[in-house]
Amino acid sequence: MRYQGKRCIRNINAAIRNLYSAKLAVRNQRNKQAARKIIKSQAHVGKSLSTIGFGRLRQGKTRFKNDINTLTQPIGPSSDRLIGRAVESPGGITDIPGILVGHAEDESGRTGCTVILCPRGAVPGIDVRGGFPGTEQTDALHPGTATELVQAVLLTGGSNFGLAATAGVMNWLAEHGIGAPTEAGPLPTVPAAVIFDLIYAKGARRPNAVMGYAASQAANSGPVEEGSIGAGAGATVGKIYGKPMKGGVGTAAWQIPGGPMVAAIAVVNALGDIWDHDRIIAGAQRPDGTFVNQTRAILEGEAPLSSQSRNTTIAVVATTAKLTKAEASRVATLAHDGMARAISPVHTQGDGDTIFCLATGTDTNGLTGNDAVTAVGTVAVVVLEQAIIRGVKAAQ
Repeated sequence: MRYQGKRCIRNINAAIRNLYSAKLAVRNQRNKQAARKIIKSQAHVGKSLSTIGFGRLRQGKTRFKNDINTLTQPIGPSSDRLIGRAVESPGGITDIPGILVGHAEDESGRTGCTVILCPRGAVPGIDVRGGFPGTEQTDALHPGTATELVQAVLLTGGSNFGLAATAGVMNWLAEHGIGAPTEAGPLPTVPAAVIFDLIYAKGARRPNAVMGYAASQAANSGPVEEGSIGAGAGATVGKIYGKPMKGGVGTAAWQIPGGPMVAAIAVVNALGDIWDHDRIIAGAQRPDGTFVNQTRAILEGEAPLSSQSRNTTIAVVATTAKLTKAEASRVATLAHDGMARAISPVHTQGDGDTIFCLATGTDTNGLTGNDAVTAVGTVAVVVLEQAIIRGVKAAQ
């Protein structure tokens, strides 16, 4: 036991010497040498603990090594860890029968709006996770309210100013006899969410009723144009450190074999970086064009520089499943994992991340209740992740 004690003390002394050498290396800006000394110091501490013979402390040696690897391995989401392999979701949200999509932009192409129409009505749901949201008519979507169906969702640029485009969508729907019947005529319900693109879109005409009407008039069931268009015209990503890149609109869909179809459309204007599995594909850049990796920068102690930045990723998940308002809102909640898998950091105080769910109820395969929520919500995560990735890949 005395021999083990002496051996333990020698290892601790060696660890102290290595730490002192690491301190001098840092002072002289020799960071690689400092890292090697720190690793050696940890190894000596591990040997010291294992010498004593405690099984729990032996496990600590591995833990020290993993802590070092945290800063040398990719930092960010990776869906491979969840589903085992890359899944490419073909199609788009207009694959859902009864869903139409239309875009409209300012002449400068630096801001715009995107409308998702469901003229036959859809059961809505909502979940807002970002710390700086801009929304309209979302209270009507919560369970217990009288609104049972919505006829459209507006995704728009222009921050809070862009909510004015909602009037144009409502006017178009009312002119075509779409909405809840009232004594005064059809009354459409059009919830909306905004992105903050005012800095990039400076000088452009903000989305208004005319632009919202134009987007509704352009809505169709064909393939959705992706990238820097509609509400994504002024979208950017990667704004905590470095230089941001363009964001945009993306969409994806998936047919559950023997079950409902699930699709998503996203306007990607995130504060964080965009990840495609284990690599950044868009985000904050250094002057030499390499990616900062904002999550790693925060882990390493860099102070965030985005306190004045406003951003937001907004999305609509649509499904043919039969859902109640409470179930649709739960699907929207689950779908936020798709944002977390594609964006890092996400749901920050500078983001207004919002997801709507639209359930058309046309599926006839009998999947309902909790089983429907689990299946639809799980697929919603995958298609929303793919929509986000596609949106930035198509951006120009």
